[in-house]
Amino acid sequence: MKSPPTTILTVHTGKRYPDLWVRKLASMVARNLSDSHRFIVYTDRPNSDSLNATVRSHSAPHQLLEVRDLQAGDLKGFFGKLRLFDQALTGSDPFLFLDSTLVIRSSLEPLIAIGRGSGASVTGVRDWNYPILNSSVLWCEPDGHTQAVWESWQQGRYAGIAFPGDQNVIFRAFNDQAPAALAYWPDGLVSSYKGLRKLAGRDPEAARRQLEASCIFKFHGRPKPNEVLHPWRHPRATILRHPLRPRLWGYLADEIRSHWR
Repeated sequence: MKSPPTTILTVHTGKRYPDLWVRKLASMVARNLSDSHRFIVYTDRPNSDSLNATVRSHSAPHQLLEVRDLQAGDLKGFFGKLRLFDQALTGSDPFLFLDSTLVIRSSLEPLIAIGRGSGASVTGVRDWNYPILNSSVLWCEPDGHTQAVWESWQQGRYAGIAFPGDQNVIFRAFNDQAPAALAYWPDGLVSSYKGLRKLAGRDPEAARRQLEASCIFKFHGRPKPNEVLHPWRHPRATILRHPLRPRLWGYLADEIRSHWR
């Protein structure tokens, strides 16, 4: 019996990042996932002609593109991602969530296989800086544990806590209610761009090996991919961070240019 197409989700709200970045993400997914799949953009602008035209300007025969209303209500910024845990919106099919601020450099199939085989409700990144979940790349098997993330937030269970981002909420909900249902990707499969750059500053060969082992590298904080490609246009995010090490200003620019398109 043929399995249903894999579902890939992303969230695109506000105007912090250009619509073009969503098209780049869809294109990277299509090149790195040979099986039939759905690519769904959840947004606060589902009727935007610009967004719909931008997303659909990329086309692949094995990829079905959709733009849907996130229905985030008063959820702002990063917190809109919490809405994905409500099965009333996203349904009961498993999905892979990807941030738009990352670069996919090799096949996504190992990630999907790990997610499907983990037995966990959510599989994500072990954060590079803090002992929590990083929510940039998530495999979700919708069930009562994932629904509890949304319901805990909606019902105000954590109303008295000032969370810095959605991943802190997700981690707290699982830690409180179902810690065994949260799993992590193997170390190095999803890498931090800043972590790779830091390693390259002291051991370029080790950084190269880590990059080659990575399916994805994520741009958290600054710089973002466009800033690395044009460091002189964005000196605060690149040059001024390493003023005496010019080889780090455009670190991995060729790699980014090759894949982020």
